[in-house]
This record gives sequence, C-alpha cells and structure tokens, in this order.
Amino acid sequence: MVDWVKINSVWSAVESNLTATGQNIFLRLFEQYPDAQNHFPKLKNKSLGELKDSAAIKAQADTVLQALGNILKKKGDHSAPVKALASTHINNHKIPPHYFTKITTIAVSVLAEMYPGEMNAPAQAAFTAAFKTICADIEKEYKAANFQG
Repeated sequence: MVDWVKINSVWSAVESNLTATGQNIFLRLFEQYPDAQNHFPKLKNKSLGELKDSAAIKAQADTVLQALGNILKKKGDHSAPVKALASTHINNHKIPPHYFTKITTIAVSVLAEMYPGEMNAPAQAAFTAAFKTICADIEKEYKAANFQG
C-alpha cells in the first residue's frame, strides 16, 4: 500500500523548488542514460554543462514536475492524468515506456539528496512504491496502444 499522505507531505516541500529539482533529475537522467537526451529535441546535442542553466531544461523540468505533482496529488486515483500523460508520450513524443522507470528511480535519489529531512527511509519507500504503481499504469496504456517505438 502506498503512503500517499507521506508522499504529498514531502511533495509540498518539493513544490517550492520545482525547477531546480527537475533540473537535477534531468541532468542525472542524461548523465546516466545519455540516449535519453535524444528524446528531447530542445535538449539533445548539448553538453550537460550547456544544459545546466538553460531555459529549455528549466521549462522541461517545470512541465514534468508539475505533471508529476498533479498525479501524486490524486493519491492513487490517477487514471485520467496517467492516460493523458501516456497518450502524449505515445503519440507526440514517442518516448519508450522504460524511461518512466528510469526517471522515477532517479527522482527518488535526487529527492533524497535535495530533501534529506523529508526523504527519510519511509518516504523513499513510499515514493518508490508510488512510482512503481504509476509506471505500471503507464505501461498498461502503452500496451493498450500497441506502442512500437
């Protein structure tokens, strides 16, 4: 069972620093999985140094973390926003579903580093469980759409 109360308690701290948190998550994603950068037209072919303070990564960070926050605030009743997210990533962005698992795993690590007081072991476990559920729901949408990307 996912502790949505714990997650949303931590998320309230994250919301005050969304851009920096998202930048750190994306920079770590691109550092660990350089091929991921190719799925972001405004971010590809740039070094991590160039991306660090770019307006494009800040905009992407805000967009992604706002969407994630909207899903987390649903406390498990996230079918509609997950369907919408999956649809845009299937039809518009063509992002393979395994990247959701990669970025959410990185997000737990980054959140633990940036918010050590809030992201104690129970909070990390709660986020891990929530992200596992969300990613499984996203993958169901990809399978239903017969995604071949």
